[in-house]
Amino acid sequence: EDLFVKEYRLAGRDTVHQRVEQIDYIVGSGQHTNSHMRDENGFVYQIPVTWYSQDGIWDMPPGFGSSESQFDRPIPEACMTCHNAMPGFVEGSENRFSHVPEGIDCERCHGPGSIHVREMDAGNLVDVSQEADLTIVNPRRLSPVIQMDICESCHNQGATVYREGMGPSSFRPGMRLEDIQSVFMPRDADSTSSFVMASHPVRLRMSACFEGSHEPGSGLPPMTCLTCHNPHISIESYEEDHYEQACQSCHASDAASATIPSCTEPTVVSAGGSGDCVSCHMPDSGTSDIPHVVITDHYIRTPSPPLTSDEVDERKRLVRFASLVGSAPTDLDFAKGYLVYFEEMGNRPGFLDSAAVHLDRARQTASPSELAPSLIRLDYLRGDFAPIRSLVGSLDDDQLDAWTLQRVGESFAIGENWDEAVNYFQRAVNLAPGHLRFRRKLANALSSGNQLNAALDIYNPILTDDPTFDLVYNDRGFTYVLLGDNASAEDDFLHALALNPNIEMALANLASLYYNTGRTADALAYAEQLVRRVPENPAYRQFLDLLAE
Repeated sequence: EDLFVKEYRLAGRDTVHQRVEQIDYIVGSGQHTNSHMRDENGFVYQIPVTWYSQDGIWDMPPGFGSSESQFDRPIPEACMTCHNAMPGFVEGSENRFSHVPEGIDCERCHGPGSIHVREMDAGNLVDVSQEADLTIVNPRRLSPVIQMDICESCHNQGATVYREGMGPSSFRPGMRLEDIQSVFMPRDADSTSSFVMASHPVRLRMSACFEGSHEPGSGLPPMTCLTCHNPHISIESYEEDHYEQACQSCHASDAASATIPSCTEPTVVSAGGSGDCVSCHMPDSGTSDIPHVVITDHYIRTPSPPLTSDEVDERKRLVRFASLVGSAPTDLDFAKGYLVYFEEMGNRPGFLDSAAVHLDRARQTASPSELAPSLIRLDYLRGDFAPIRSLVGSLDDDQLDAWTLQRVGESFAIGENWDEAVNYFQRAVNLAPGHLRFRRKLANALSSGNQLNAALDIYNPILTDDPTFDLVYNDRGFTYVLLGDNASAEDDFLHALALNPNIEMALANLASLYYNTGRTADALAYAEQLVRRVPENPAYRQFLDLLAE
């Protein structure tokens, strides 16, 4: 009834590292994958191992390197709200939750149920055969556009840009999704052969079936996800001909019209129209972002011959950056989309230049305070910190959000202006007191500015909140070195490496500490690890040679 994951490292036949973590939550239906999470005092992190059920194998999750110890990937609100019922997200944190529900619930599609429960408890029943029950959302009664918004609120992967005052938990069934967020994705010359996992509604919208059913005067019910899917029933329990019946409700010979052709494939026609429509027109496919997974491509189309290698290369050519939600995104929306995609999904060449072009156009309509966060983010991602320091001097920066304040603080830390770095990191922490990484940066700036005890006053509560935050042990250990407390420093460096043996600075700090306290043999062992791990660093080689003399 319990599940654990053990990470270990061998040197010959000796175990030189071992870490065991209990898996607290399993994510996914298991039809494609099961992913795993651990909970540390409410801070939720992804476990670096996934069960790929179709191939029946364990492997690293997407984005994890096989040689790295990474038990510290935060699960933010946006991830949890799509893979689960609405969680108890702790505002002002990155990945802390007061409670984590156990699976998708009714409210994800039907909206909050308190009014419905209150009315039912009071005996105010509704004869739904006569009228709608207005105490709860019934997606069947919504317009096709708003009905699709419910599905797309999760099944629509891309660079998400939230409207002012909105966030991952803002959408409720019955709302327009475009009032909450924009979503952007690159569009290649032909997006038929490569797509991401969570793109079912977008792929469906590309289909002639979908477009034709939404044409005025088509005489057809507008196609939505519910045309083929009953969300209350597992797809594994569908009858064998479930999807064929959905196709033939429009395409069967007795239902076909001049605009809705019937199937002309000889083997299907000879079988009385009872062939497998899906295998031809919605072929199984891998995805561009998840390994070991095969899904049904929801782009309904006539089969075409396999592509040549030249055609594949041509179709990967970027044509445009498409808005998947909303019909009229602004230049500022597009700029934010490029920045989010570059930072969170993949640093595609040219995207920062495209963001800069849209930001320049946005100057015509957006105020300086509206533009400032994106301008700062652009320079931050470019690694160009001097313009950030210049810009904030001309801003009323009291209106900046926590992430922007953190980027400004980083720009001053790069310039070793520790007073200003502390100022901006502190303001970021004031807005997001539960954000452990912001608190770490504040403590680091205090330590670098020689406010050593003040830094300890930040490090210690971080490790109380999350005693597995490996980098903070290294940071605190270095602060202890500066305070002359070598015993505490050694304990912290060893603790950091026990959690994550790949922390380069912890190896270097421990080797240096041993050398400076006359423990040459111990220093030599860690210097050898450094050279093996980072052979391109000449300083480590020089240090090793010094110790070996």
